Amino acid sequence: MIHPVVVAAFACVAAAGVSGAAPRQQGSPPSRELLLELTSGPRLAGTSGSWRGARFVGGVLERAGWSVEYDERVVLLSMLRSLRLAVHADGAPEGVPLLERRERFDADLVPPGDVPAYSAWSASGQARGPVVDVGRGLRADFERLRTAGVELRGSVALARYGGSYRGVKVDLATEYGCAAVLLFNDPAEDGAGRGDTWPQGPWKPDTSAQRGSISPMGRAPGDPSTPGFPSPRPGEAVTRLSGEALAAALPRVPCTPIGAREALYLLERLREAPGPDGQPRKLGPGPVEVDLMVDAPRELRTIVNVVGTLPGGGPELVIAGNHRDAWVRGANDAGSGTVALLRAAQRLGLRAQQGWRPRHTLVMGFWDAEEFSLIGSTEWAEAHAERLAAQALVYVNADTAVSGTRFGASGSPGMLGSLLAVLDGIPAAGGQGTLASEWRASFPDGAPSLGLPGSGSDFAVFLHHLAVPVIDFGFGGNSAGQYHTEFDDFALVERTLDPGFVGHELAGLFVERLLADFADRDQGGFDDAEAARAMVQLVRSATQESGSAPWLTAPRGERLVSALEQFAARSSSRRGPRLYGAAADPEGLPGRPWYRNPFWAPGLETGYSAETLPTLRAAARRGEQALDLELDRLVARLSAALPAAPPPSAAGEAADSNKERQR
Repeated sequence: MIHPVVVAAFACVAAAGVSGAAPRQQGSPPSRELLLELTSGPRLAGTSGSWRGARFVGGVLERAGWSVEYDERVVLLSMLRSLRLAVHADGAPEGVPLLERRERFDADLVPPGDVPAYSAWSASGQARGPVVDVGRGLRADFERLRTAGVELRGSVALARYGGSYRGVKVDLATEYGCAAVLLFNDPAEDGAGRGDTWPQGPWKPDTSAQRGSISPMGRAPGDPSTPGFPSPRPGEAVTRLSGEALAAALPRVPCTPIGAREALYLLERLREAPGPDGQPRKLGPGPVEVDLMVDAPRELRTIVNVVGTLPGGGPELVIAGNHRDAWVRGANDAGSGTVALLRAAQRLGLRAQQGWRPRHTLVMGFWDAEEFSLIGSTEWAEAHAERLAAQALVYVNADTAVSGTRFGASGSPGMLGSLLAVLDGIPAAGGQGTLASEWRASFPDGAPSLGLPGSGSDFAVFLHHLAVPVIDFGFGGNSAGQYHTEFDDFALVERTLDPGFVGHELAGLFVERLLADFADRDQGGFDDAEAARAMVQLVRSATQESGSAPWLTAPRGERLVSALEQFAARSSSRRGPRLYGAAADPEGLPGRPWYRNPFWAPGLETGYSAETLPTLRAAARRGEQALDLELDRLVARLSAALPAAPPPSAAGEAADSNKERQR
């Protein structure tokens, strides 16, 4: 159950007014008012702030004519209670740190306070060891240090953000024997090296740090105590992962983010410290030690997803979603996505009031606890997996959706044609062309494409677990350095990321048009033939990858290409599993059965970005026989999903019809 203090105070915080510094403005865009209200306090999942945000979002949906469900789930979360960081060095009095920082946090305060910078899912405990600069904390960095003879066992790894998901850095540091990890942002990338820092400018001050989860998202997102099955509603029983099995699935060393000022101080001490030969030390630990203590209990708390429904004429579902929780106030991440979806919900609700009834039912999910490891969306989708696998046509994801007015997207191949058709009908900001023409112009050859989404947002369960096609969109053009900091607030958006809220209004219009179009299209706008042709190109690219020897030879690749081309050829006449559902591996990927998409998956050592053909690559590492067996399995799944070819008369009629359309 949720902690009693949160329940007792919920009625008060749900009705709390706006207390932000930015005043309401007469005649301001609706999106401005929505973001101002949403970001008036912190919204960390499992706290009263997140519940306040849920009631606000639900109220907006209800007033727009949507039916609303508050989907509560009891999940495991990682809440900081206290943290101490101390730096010790040679020459200082024994036991007296050169630098020390202490943090405390009470998740049950009402209203909640700003959560200090911490890494969710850090192991609790104390570690002390010499500092080692491990670069970006990639495998190549650790191998370079090991080759140079640097002792990593028992050290405290100092790693820069970038190059991989933060949890990957911690996994690798643990693998190489480090006792703890410190994460920091290079100020050249999002701090003083980019321009004025807060409060004069939008960039990260050197005292601030990027919060974030370090869960093993690449193996299984969601509640780590219920892997592959839904977390229960309050009062329901469930057998959870516990003990050593749970401990093995989560980080085993203490970890925390630190500000650039602290990181640069450590790096300077390392540079100044002489090595064993009396020369400046180039690599490895010097006489600088960090003592890190983290108290972050992993405890059960109640989260709440807000799910709105606008009924259609049939059972098929077109779903849009965005996470409602935030590390602090989260105006950009992901308040901007929340507001874009709310504006779309208002517009779609007005359409319904004027008599429009969509062909497919529309669902909007405002997920909780995304920041902890995509928990709210994953648990909801796992709870409705059978229905979603049968009825969900497409999932549209918003996250940090607005920081300007220039459109961009990633998504499942098979969605590009319908997406462009919608963009062609929406004027670009400034009145120069459409969103489609502006997007086309951003590609060197004028031919837009959808990048493959890996992980890191709520589309993961739909795309990788349930085989539902997805689109992940955003409007950009402006930038700042406040990702996961306390300064990602309303003022940052209004002053820097979207002055005038033009981008937010444009995003709301786009989502409205997109969902209305998908809700009235057969298959929700997904094109099997387009998807299969894109997968053909993906396979052929894999056969041409450089290296000592092609891992997927052309003859092997052409076997898969042939199956995909048959799928494309018969897509207009088939009624059955769509491409991704047909190809999905029921046994899952090797070592991570939750992931079922054999065409691409998040890389185990990148986290966010996609790795193509993961089941075939894993098999190739085991040898040619294993590769051939896995290829046989994938081709067989595709072939089994194909219906019989249409009879000759029907094929002839279809050909004649095509000729008539071409004249």
